[in-house]
Amino acid sequence: MSYPTFPAYKKHTIALAAVIALAGAGLADVASAAPARPTLEQIQRVLLRRSLLLDAHLAGMKAALALTDVQSSKWPAFEASVREAAAAKAARWRTARQRMDAAIAPSALERLSLMADHLENNAAELRKVVDAAQPLFDSLTETQKAAFGPLMRDFRPKRQL
Repeated sequence: MSYPTFPAYKKHTIALAAVIALAGAGLADVASAAPARPTLEQIQRVLLRRSLLLDAHLAGMKAALALTDVQSSKWPAFEASVREAAAAKAARWRTARQRMDAAIAPSALERLSLMADHLENNAAELRKVVDAAQPLFDSLTETQKAAFGPLMRDFRPKRQL
């Protein structure tokens, strides 16, 4: 049995060290890529951005519908209900962040209860929006009604898993 000469042995050692170093760097990247919890500042920025987008979307929706004077009188109730739903969602975000900061993990049953509360609150807010939108929707022409649905798609709750 022949043993590798010193230079070949040295080459294999260097290659092995390089593989280990690259593997370690890759593992470090994976470990550092773990998503960090958003800070309160980041949440505030997201909420501000959402508020600005909501303002723009409502203004664009109103302009796209080209409301008559009679229809325009029904708009404020609808807009207020959409804004109230958005404010309630923002408040839930803040509450969830406070729970995360407390670092107390809820039990399985508490987690289910939180989910049930979340669904109930979303349903109640959506019902308020629907109730406020009904008089406005009833006053729209068929063309406006056809445009109303696609314009509302951004207000639908997003499915989050």
